[in-house]
Amino acid sequence: MRELKNYLNRKFFERQEIIDAALVSLLARQHCILIGPPGTAKSQMIREICSCIDGATYFQWLLTKFTTPEELFGPYSLQELEKGNYKRITSGKLPEAHIVFLDEIFKASSAILNTLLTAMQERVFFNDSQIIQIPLISLFGASNELPQGEELGALYDRFLIRLQVNYISDDSNFLSLLTAPPPQNPPKITLQELQDLQNQAASLPIPDSVIESIIKIRRELRKEGIIASDRRWKQSLDVLRAYAFLEQKPEVDEETLMFLQHCLWSDPSQRKTVVKVLGTVAAPYEAKAMELHDMATEIYENAINSDEKETAGIEANKKIKNILDQLSDLIDKHKSQKIQEIFRKVQAYQKEIIKVCLGVEI
Repeated sequence: MRELKNYLNRKFFERQEIIDAALVSLLARQHCILIGPPGTAKSQMIREICSCIDGATYFQWLLTKFTTPEELFGPYSLQELEKGNYKRITSGKLPEAHIVFLDEIFKASSAILNTLLTAMQERVFFNDSQIIQIPLISLFGASNELPQGEELGALYDRFLIRLQVNYISDDSNFLSLLTAPPPQNPPKITLQELQDLQNQAASLPIPDSVIESIIKIRRELRKEGIIASDRRWKQSLDVLRAYAFLEQKPEVDEETLMFLQHCLWSDPSQRKTVVKVLGTVAAPYEAKAMELHDMATEIYENAINSDEKETAGIEANKKIKNILDQLSDLIDKHKSQKIQEIFRKVQAYQKEIIKVCLGVEI
């Protein structure tokens, strides 16, 4: 899994968090939703992961408001219809897939919704009177927007892991996207090996001190008006074990809790608060770095979109420099790869501000 993670990071630029989330989803047998604009390699990345798992069946579909159940679950068998049975031919369809990617998933009609919910939650498919166990490991959904309407609430809740996806921001990474050859010789694992890894991840211990920290996090989030269901908290333990396993840790520790930033928000506006609360308990240095990154992003966007670019650029450059100094101090105190990644992203913001607003190439 580490080899697969490294390979994917070489192929997909600025997708580290999404790659981690996708691999954790597979290890924990959970579902993941990616929210963001089209053209951000969401489906390509999931398809690439599946291609590295020998024996895994992949199913992908783009949903519209006109998508019919037949497109996902298979057409009715004419022979069975003649006998008065409503049995579907599921060959090549979702009920026979290990990994599923549904684009624009929140366009699912009510005719599809109930069957999809049962497949995701119980891993079963009702084919006429027959109950079929389906091999689904993880379902990945993608959408340009959050779900609208109460009828989609249950579907949205089935996605334990939630991430926002944006376009590549760093110029050097964008240049690599345009010019760098794709990495060769992708690593391969078998479906049986994946199942063995899932079992190993599920056996990782969670110390009592970490459970106490989770209780504290839940209490603090409730004070902020962010409430996750009991089911979501319970399932998050499997996700924490999977993430710790992916990071080659012998047990779930306090820093692992930061992964819950992808599990505990419903609306993206809540994410900053979730990160802040997690950080105070689990990783204060990384939480501070992420807070500084959010500040830098807002400064960058305001400067780039300003009508008075030169004035805005001068002011923004001062603020970004101050943020970089703070990030540098954090790196000195805590040798974290995550903080170093944030430092590089903010550096890219500074270069772009100087180039676009001040007309200076560096």
